[in-house]
Amino acid sequence: MMTRRRRILVYKLFCILFGLVLLCLPYRGMPYSDLRVVATVLGIDGGVGEVSVAAQLAVPVAQNGDGKASTVATAKGGSISEALENLEIGLGRRVDYGHLSTVAIGEGMTLEDVTEHVSYLMSSGKAGPGAYLVYCNASKAVDFIEQAQQMGESSDAELGSLISYSKSGNHVATTTALRFLQTLNSSSHAAIMPCVELEGSESDAQPAAAGGTGGGGGQGSSSGGQSGQSSGGGTERKKLVAADTVAVYGGESKLPVMLDAYTTKGVVWQDKNSDFGLVELRNVLVDGEEVKSLSTRITKKKVKRSVKRENGENVMEYKIKMKLRLDDSRICGSPLFYDKWKNAIEDEFESVIQNNLLAAVSFSKENKVDFLGIRETFRKFCREGFDSFELDNVVVTVKADVSIQT
Repeated sequence: MMTRRRRILVYKLFCILFGLVLLCLPYRGMPYSDLRVVATVLGIDGGVGEVSVAAQLAVPVAQNGDGKASTVATAKGGSISEALENLEIGLGRRVDYGHLSTVAIGEGMTLEDVTEHVSYLMSSGKAGPGAYLVYCNASKAVDFIEQAQQMGESSDAELGSLISYSKSGNHVATTTALRFLQTLNSSSHAAIMPCVELEGSESDAQPAAAGGTGGGGGQGSSSGGQSGQSSGGGTERKKLVAADTVAVYGGESKLPVMLDAYTTKGVVWQDKNSDFGLVELRNVLVDGEEVKSLSTRITKKKVKRSVKRENGENVMEYKIKMKLRLDDSRICGSPLFYDKWKNAIEDEFESVIQNNLLAAVSFSKENKVDFLGIRETFRKFCREGFDSFELDNVVVTVKADVSIQT
């Protein structure tokens, strides 16, 4: 007869054996990849009462070769939170925002609505502080993302990669969600967003500036042109044009003020975060000879701002030191380069930097929107000037020091 101790031992062995059998059985539950999709780019239109969202999604697909498929999903709601909830309901899946790289703001969205949407995305954890913000200056964000998706490749590979590259390797203005809110809530009460659009959309991309101007990113260069189907059934080449203009939120207007490419370059020159990329001179005279295009790459840029109260006036000075390397080394082979051309090219670049930045200052005063953060600089470094601050009366000087490297 089996004793109590032996029965307990047999029972334990049976439980262990049963557990091993369960471990060997294949899992029949719904896999994690079928429960969630990953959002990489999010577009937002509208404000209180009706908000439209469009998300570019990477959908995990086990049987696909690369393990994912790309699609765009749209939804509407009375608020940003309701629209995003309706997006998940329509998909029948949870959306993972952990890889959200870019948030596109639709044309005509007011400052109040942008602040509300961006603040919600950050506080809810759907957008990290490093997510980039862009402004669709030629269309609604929903339409922009849907058109980008139709170009033949993932819109994330277009929009997200363009902005990420612009931040680290191109001389253009960029802003993150955190930086946008910080500068907007500073004493200057203004913030910028780079503008993006698809070439061939309702409004054409602005042409590159000429006549001795300098700029970043190859003067209106574009990134990632892909084929897409046109509405007429034929094929149409579309490109995502470089972010060479910015939209400014703040000041007296609820809607953004649009800067042109020339004024935007002034914003970029004084941006400490934009310190690499291609800059050009076009249609300039060097030692009496016309040069149609002269390309250089920034190897180092240092920006210093100083403010003071002098003779009853608020004075601000920009000091910009820059090292440039000629993109075309053949110019260095000319016997005239070190005698005349080098100094002439450096002087021309210094003049361009000064003119671009002073144009941005003038635009700031005319539109009464301090997107250069002049008031905030006085608050930090010159309390006397801050107490008597008036944007129109600030005297701004620019000193540029450019060195051409060979």
